[in-house]
Amino acid sequence: MNDKQLSECIEGKTKSIDPSRRRFTKSGLAASGVILTLASRPVLANLGCKSPSGFVSGNVSAQGTPLACTGETPDYWGAHPADWTGYEAGTYDSSKGGTELEKWVGGTPFSSAFLGSTRFEDHSMMQVIWMDPGEDPSKLGAHCVAALLNAAGGRTNSALTDTQIIAMFHEWEMNGFYEPTAGFQWTADEIVTYIQSTFS
Repeated sequence: MNDKQLSECIEGKTKSIDPSRRRFTKSGLAASGVILTLASRPVLANLGCKSPSGFVSGNVSAQGTPLACTGETPDYWGAHPADWTGYEAGTYDSSKGGTELEKWVGGTPFSSAFLGSTRFEDHSMMQVIWMDPGEDPSKLGAHCVAALLNAAGGRTNSALTDTQIIAMFHEWEMNGFYEPTAGFQWTADEIVTYIQSTFS
């Protein structure tokens, strides 16, 4: 069969499709886009490293291979102070009694790193990592510290910058939610879920 005959054959088969079936197929494709958008956020995160707004939409139309995030968890940063870049972890004083939080002295204050935040103003970044959920509900502070250290170490590429992380925390602190894009309001738990999507 030559190219002309093949083209005519395809055209003939297309014309023979029932118009109602064609409408169903088109609507089915449209619906699948909605289903994809509503899919589990962590599943979508596996498609690559995303900005907050890209995480909301799934950003499935991006061309090429998505960038991979290689971020580390709060637990990692709490156990690897020598890996910190751009911020000071402080000094661990094992002679001090009390919790791990109380054994860390010095280091970059959380309020300094997060440009005047009053949420954890008496604590260093490292101390916030070691806070229990009663002091840091959802462990949002610890995750934002990890996100900031990941960004400083180039682990989130351009998907999540230090400026975005600081703005995200400030907006949550002021409003009780963060709006990654119009019409979406993330609670502390949802912000944590997004930040976790940037971990390797």
